[in-house]
Amino acid sequence: MSNSLMHLLLLPTRLSLWILSFVYYILVYGIAGITACLVLIRTVWTGFRDPYRTFQWNARKRPPDCLKDPALGDHAFLKGRSSGLRFHYVTKGDHRRPLMLLLHGFPENWYSWRYQLQEFSSHYHTVALDLRGCGDSDAPVPLEQYSLDILLYDIRDTIDELGHTSCILVGHDWGGMLAWHFALERPDMVQRLIVMNAPHPASWLDAVLRRPSQLLRSGHACFFQLPMLPEIVLSLEDFKLVRSLFCGKNLGIRNKSRRLTETQMEGYLYRLSQPGGLTGPLNYFRSLLSNTLYKHQDVGVPCMLIWGEADTILVEGMSGGTRPYVRGPVVIHTIPECSHWVQQDQPERVNKLIWDFVLDRDIIKHNH
Repeated sequence: MSNSLMHLLLLPTRLSLWILSFVYYILVYGIAGITACLVLIRTVWTGFRDPYRTFQWNARKRPPDCLKDPALGDHAFLKGRSSGLRFHYVTKGDHRRPLMLLLHGFPENWYSWRYQLQEFSSHYHTVALDLRGCGDSDAPVPLEQYSLDILLYDIRDTIDELGHTSCILVGHDWGGMLAWHFALERPDMVQRLIVMNAPHPASWLDAVLRRPSQLLRSGHACFFQLPMLPEIVLSLEDFKLVRSLFCGKNLGIRNKSRRLTETQMEGYLYRLSQPGGLTGPLNYFRSLLSNTLYKHQDVGVPCMLIWGEADTILVEGMSGGTRPYVRGPVVIHTIPECSHWVQQDQPERVNKLIWDFVLDRDIIKHNH
């Protein structure tokens, strides 16, 4: 078949992809503009009423005690072979045991996995990584340093530097999105995949294009595409919006017994409050959300998706939409009255689901 005929046959597909991409960009940046207008109106109003409180934020001088709790594990650093960057992580458990690698989301750091570090260290080499730009890991400024390929190299290098060839990969939020992509690219390095409140990339795109109105539920993600303004807005009133993500009535942790104390909240604000501390985490949205034409391969490794039903941050219905994109064994669990911060909101339930999944040998048999 000649090249010209091949290009002709592929033309309808390429045109369709271009149209979908164009529609997606219109939706994302349209909602970004609307959200920015609403945010600016609110900022002007609150600034007029109380300018001192509105435009006041403090860079924390020292980390809170919760980040230094020895019961959660040992702090260490590794150097990424591909990037040369230094990555901070907290590890607990015998390094000779199988690796369980934990990837946090926004605007978190390794501390979001405190319950899992303690729970699974008896059987696994548990490692909670600070992703690049977050926590105590190096934070390059340029947006191109947060491209998907580079971020996936970080995960590969981490597994290698920790002395393992594969792992049980666990991710939440953007960490979950990275976990999906890593399982697609390097299934040989993923024994089992556990994702929390992060849809398969293809189901995210499908859900947005099928029901564009639902993208309004993720208006914050669209707003974060804009330069500089999100950093300023998130810092206002001493990071009031960041606090509301974790502690607000609609967005925050629902379980009263697991709501963040002021010290625990400072565990997240400490690094975010440093100069430039928000740019790295926000670059994940700016880079990954713009990467619209995700590869729609099926995930072939055994995987489990855990979804907090009371999540008001991500588009509804995405948990069920994941199943068509999984070729191997898949388990999907929804937890009623549980927020987006699922592993912190319902740690006992989440930990039990993980134990049931990782110890289920029938899943491995089904996969072969």
